[in-house]
Amino acid sequence: MLYGALTSFLFFAGSLALGFSQGRVWPTLSLIGTSIVLEAQPAAAASIPLGFDPPTGAGISILANMIAVPILMVGFRQMMHRFRFLRRRMEKAEALSRKYGKFGVWVLAPLCPLLGAYACLAIGSILRWSPLRVLAAVVMGMVGSAFAISYGGFALLRLIHL
Repeated sequence: MLYGALTSFLFFAGSLALGFSQGRVWPTLSLIGTSIVLEAQPAAAASIPLGFDPPTGAGISILANMIAVPILMVGFRQMMHRFRFLRRRMEKAEALSRKYGKFGVWVLAPLCPLLGAYACLAIGSILRWSPLRVLAAVVMGMVGSAFAISYGGFALLRLIHL
C-alpha cells in the first residue's frame, strides 16, 4: 500500500509541475480535480477553455487521472485476497478469462474512453488478468483518447476563431 501511495504522490507532483510550468496555478488544480473525479477525457476537454495547449492539457489530465490508479489496483488485489466469498466468485470469472488469455485484455484499450480507467481496472481485476497488461491497456486507451480530445478541441476552437 505504501508503494501505491508513493506512486500516486509522484503522479500528483508530476501533474502539478506540468501545470505550474505553464504558470497556471488555479486552472491546474481545477484540471487535476476534474480528472480525478470525472476521468481524463472530460478533463482533457476542459483543458482547452482553461487555456492550456493540447499536449500540456492532455498530460495534466492523464497524470492526474493516474493518481488513483495505484491505490485502486492495490485495493482490488487486497479485496480479492482478504474476502473468501469474493475469491470464490472470482474463480468462476477466471475460467472465462483463461479462455481469452493474454489477448483479451487489450479490449480494455478501446473501452477505456467509454467506461473510464477506473471501471476498466475493476473489470481487469475481476477477470484476474495480469495487472501489468491491464494497466498497459488502460493507459493506452486513456493516453490516446486524451490527446485526441485535446488536439481535436484545440483545432475546433481555432477553426471557430478564424
